Amino acid sequence: MKPQKAVVQETRRIAIGTAILCAVMLLVFLLVGQMSGLVLLGALIGYVLAVGNFFIMAMDVQRLTDSLDPNDENAAKTAKAKMRLSYNRRMLAMVLLLGASIYFLNVNWITAVAPLIFPSIVIKGWQIIMNRKSKGSDI
Repeated sequence: MKPQKAVVQETRRIAIGTAILCAVMLLVFLLVGQMSGLVLLGALIGYVLAVGNFFIMAMDVQRLTDSLDPNDENAAKTAKAKMRLSYNRRMLAMVLLLGASIYFLNVNWITAVAPLIFPSIVIKGWQIIMNRKSKGSDI
């Protein structure tokens, strides 16, 4: 299944925003004298997991909305159950991959875990920007 334009656009926005926040995080580690290869590797792993998780979620939503039957009375319940299952699988995979990275590769756990919250920050920041733009155009 080919990703829709909206999936690609939003994933690109998340990837760029998360990369910027990862760079800021790494700059902080550099400024406090804690930069190392394992810090950088942790950030890279966290970045890939964060952006990958967002993309997989977006593709699951696309797949689910494409397959919905508008005549099905239980479509909303079915969709909710499928998204919950998708969420649980993605979280389990991320915990396992992060745990393995931290345990086996000895990456910095902070730089591996922190990027997982960056997509939420990017989304909220984008919403604030768009709200300000729409309010500014009303004047």
